[in-house]
Amino acid sequence: MKKLILMAAAIGLAIPAAPALADDHETPELSKVDWYRVSMIKWKPGKGGRAHEIIEMYEKVDKALGWEGVLDFHMQTGEYDSIVALPMRSGIAEMGWATNPAVKQWEAEFARQVGGEEKAKAIWDEFNSLILREDRHIGHIDRD
Repeated sequence: MKKLILMAAAIGLAIPAAPALADDHETPELSKVDWYRVSMIKWKPGKGGRAHEIIEMYEKVDKALGWEGVLDFHMQTGEYDSIVALPMRSGIAEMGWATNPAVKQWEAEFARQVGGEEKAKAIWDEFNSLILREDRHIGHIDRD
């Protein structure tokens, strides 16, 4: 019985009494916000230049697909070198995709631009090898 009470207490401490929000304002309706995947990246020493060369390649893919809205911050202060916000074009519903059709479309265009799937994978692997640390989050911007 003592173990059951301790386990219930531990669960109670682990689950907040109210939903955790980043601030105290009301959460807007999901359909009235623009959703983003946000990556905060620390590059390996000396690798930021190459990383941004590859990011420029990625931007060409977005342009070819007619996609806009990526925010790419080159940080001057703080622990991260880059913060990138990628629009979730289908909104928060993208969280439910097993395989997002837009990602498949992007990958196909990238492979076309760089000369095939093997080259695309090699560039993607190289890009990932340049990252020392990355934190990923989901956020939104209210539409006014």
